[in-house]
Amino acid sequence: MNLRPLHLLAAGVVALAPLLQTLPAPASNGALIAALSEQTRVPNLVSGVLLYTRLYDTVAEVVVFTLASMGVVWMLSAERPQASIHGLDDPAVLVLCRLGATVAALLAVELALRGHLSPGGGFAAGVSGGTALALLLIVRSGQGPLPSEEVSHRNLMRTELIEKLAVLLFIALAFLSLEGLNLPDGSFGAVESGGWIPLLNALMGMKVTLGSWTMVQLFIRYRGLL
Repeated sequence: MNLRPLHLLAAGVVALAPLLQTLPAPASNGALIAALSEQTRVPNLVSGVLLYTRLYDTVAEVVVFTLASMGVVWMLSAERPQASIHGLDDPAVLVLCRLGATVAALLAVELALRGHLSPGGGFAAGVSGGTALALLLIVRSGQGPLPSEEVSHRNLMRTELIEKLAVLLFIALAFLSLEGLNLPDGSFGAVESGGWIPLLNALMGMKVTLGSWTMVQLFIRYRGLL
């Protein structure tokens, strides 16, 4: 008996069930938003929730991402790197990749530095920064010989060291925040407001960017580009 239709039906019911729930009245939401805004002192309440009211969960998410990066390194450690990589050679595609990398890098800086004031934050900045570096890797992989194994290993170790330092500093600042040792709140809506939240955003963006770059670099090095 083919049970796949039943599985799909059950998955659909589970996914759509929350839509049947009644939303709370706007008046009750207004009080909650005002309370969160007063606690976090930042306009972007998503960043405030992630990096203040549920900081424990965010620390665990950062650690999980770090473990994923370490897992990729461990998984590919027993494989031999590609002797040569067939890269992109279309000039138009290469130009678009460089343009996309530039835009993504600028967006990453904006999301990291102002993620507590407008939509964005550390995770979004890390994804944008990782995308920028991945596009540059794609462009670079098709130009000239690959760096030696020793050079690649040294670069990888340097990147992992910076990534782990960012994680440790993130956890240290999170501990200070959880203990109530916060920076001055500053003026509401200013870049230097929200206590540790802007620094935590920047560190999280750096960590996700470097972790993404490490994983993409290893996959291209050991599995090829195309």
